[in-house]
Amino acid sequence: MIITVIGWYGTETIGDRAILAGLISFFNKAYGDFEIRLGSLHPFFTQRTVNEDYSYYKEIINKDFKIEIFNSTNNKELVASIKDSDIVVMGGGPLMDLYELYMVEYAFKKSRKLGIKTAILGCGVGPLFHKKFRKSVLNIVLNSDLVILRDEISKDNLKEIYQEFATSFSDDLISTNYDPAVECALQYNKLSEKSNQNYEYIAVNLRDFPHEYSKENIGADINAQLMIFIKELSLKYKDKEIRLIPMHYFHIGGDDRVFLNKIALELNMSNIQVQNISLTLKETMEIFKSSIFSIGMRFHSVILQTIISRKNYVLDYTEPNKGKISGFLNDIDENNFFSERYIALQRDNISLGMIKETEKKIVISNKINDKLDIYISKLIDN
Repeated sequence: MIITVIGWYGTETIGDRAILAGLISFFNKAYGDFEIRLGSLHPFFTQRTVNEDYSYYKEIINKDFKIEIFNSTNNKELVASIKDSDIVVMGGGPLMDLYELYMVEYAFKKSRKLGIKTAILGCGVGPLFHKKFRKSVLNIVLNSDLVILRDEISKDNLKEIYQEFATSFSDDLISTNYDPAVECALQYNKLSEKSNQNYEYIAVNLRDFPHEYSKENIGADINAQLMIFIKELSLKYKDKEIRLIPMHYFHIGGDDRVFLNKIALELNMSNIQVQNISLTLKETMEIFKSSIFSIGMRFHSVILQTIISRKNYVLDYTEPNKGKISGFLNDIDENNFFSERYIALQRDNISLGMIKETEKKIVISNKINDKLDIYISKLIDN
């Protein structure tokens, strides 16, 4: 089975790397023998991250496999990969206001014309503030043989797009499931279950507030609140190290180290340390697992911390009750674990009061594996 995977690779975060790990696990379970053609917007960066994570990918499936990288912005390379494939996959991430969305739309239309199967696996829908991008998302979905969105909120957002363009929506053709990074985290837990090493630090992921996630000009205010929050956290836990952990190490998409170092330099507090040397996917998960507790802002830091650390707090920068973070929490938090551990940054004031002195951990239902198996069964049926 030859699989072309496209999306936002080339600007990938640790989260995108976790998505790829989850997809590799699904492909292995569904097909056994497979090869991946991975489309990248900036192939040199993807080559680096794949080299860093390949040993972990092999751990998950317990064997070698072939993965080749091509330039998905080059029409000839993109079409050649499509023609050589059995299926073309949009490999996770958001379908949102990005011009690169047109590349995905073109690839799916081309695949449909050539009779190549297509699949959307674990994607979100939104934020989509511009009509031209909403139309592009509609075209991508209409040219998909298999659609699995990462949460119910994304499905609701997609229904609104169908209604906007007077298109009939078939509920049965659109599935929802967890983000593929959940599979990555669960596999990590299995591989590291004998490891109980803990350290005296608090792991925190923050990001410079991204303007594309809000219609309002609120970024400067939220960033200032985050600065105060880290100062208060450092003072409260002055005998502990506050480790600021990036989820992104590339300037396109926002290298987290720029914002994290700005916080550390302005506060100038001895127990605040920035992880400036880039970590692999596995090393990042080890940091979250071994921390006293963790705090996440980027979406996939929330996913990895929730599954691996299980004693985490959430700073949600996306749209309240509509964004990807609340979508994930709504689907996974059956026991209201995050009722006092969640702040919607576009709505709430950040308060250190959310940090409770407790050893309570989120309960991860055994049903999560059964739900993830839907990826495998649908890939086989497709």
